[in-house]
Amino acid sequence: MNMRKHNIAIRHFVKRDLANFVDRVQPELAPEALNLALITDTHDRTQLSRTYYGPNGFWHVQEQHWLAGELPIDWRVHLGDMVDGSEPSFLTEWRLKNMVSDYAADITPFVIAKGNHDDNDKFAEKNRRFAGSFHPAVFNDAVFARMANQVGGPTVTRHGLSWFDTPQIRVVTLNTSDVPVRWINGRKNYDVKKTLAVTLGQIQELIQVLADAGDRDVLVLSHAPMINKSGKPALKYNGRAVHELLRAVNLHAKGTVNLGNHPDFGGQADFDFTSTSGNIIAVLSGHYHYEADYAVNGIHYSVQNVSALMGRHHALTTRFNRNFDRHINQTNEYAGYVVSVDPNQRTLTIFGYGAATPERRFAY
Repeated sequence: MNMRKHNIAIRHFVKRDLANFVDRVQPELAPEALNLALITDTHDRTQLSRTYYGPNGFWHVQEQHWLAGELPIDWRVHLGDMVDGSEPSFLTEWRLKNMVSDYAADITPFVIAKGNHDDNDKFAEKNRRFAGSFHPAVFNDAVFARMANQVGGPTVTRHGLSWFDTPQIRVVTLNTSDVPVRWINGRKNYDVKKTLAVTLGQIQELIQVLADAGDRDVLVLSHAPMINKSGKPALKYNGRAVHELLRAVNLHAKGTVNLGNHPDFGGQADFDFTSTSGNIIAVLSGHYHYEADYAVNGIHYSVQNVSALMGRHHALTTRFNRNFDRHINQTNEYAGYVVSVDPNQRTLTIFGYGAATPERRFAY
């Protein structure tokens, strides 16, 4: 575990708040636990707002960096929507690269999930020709390549799935914006902001990574969950299929997953988990801008709150965040977590700071 004191410059009131969080959480972290510092949905942008998003998304990443040095954190995690994607492409790309550089500058390894805002399609939606949208290579080069190049970092696949191991746990991060991109008459075929999906290629990669987990239990990370709390698919394409694969891991089953006939998202894949003995711990996601914990067919889904500022009086603020009455330069401006998985006690504990629940604990 990487634990060290450092002098990263963060806001004084945040340092006081996070120091209190450290004092509260540190005695609760078992020596053998896997500990993740986790944030999601920073929605960073250059335009400052006192009520909704802004450059404080980058500040929250830097503050997570400071926190990771004060606790025995094994990995820093960002679950996507690093940027809001609402500004000209050169600004969004600049801010995205700066955020990733903060992760790369830490000695603690990092994993980042791709979010549906991270291809700048929110900005492109305002333009008749959908101008300003990123090609997937932008995120691949700025984020996935830097993840893969870390010493001791995760393995990153062609479709943006990544994974790493501890002796008892495998952590798999899915790409829920796995969308085949083509330009047709100068316009992109899919709006990635509106198209949460996993392709057959990534499902084949996932099957192999799950089958190779052996006796390890598996923690799944992703920007969006596969299934929502009403039990319906949360992805436009193949959410149910991924969910059924996770069920098959718990059942140590063998079979075929059928994705239908869609030209970009269809196909079928065989799986065989009869040689595995581990189970799915949980699926940790963001995207919805609130917190929730629910089980569907024995799979625990845990949704974490948006880090980015969502002021009470903004029209798009969720009820969860409206109840926090979040303000810039107050301790509810941000939201973040330390996720601790104790393989001996078989518990998943999520400690929250800022606009987050202080503690949620679950058995697996």
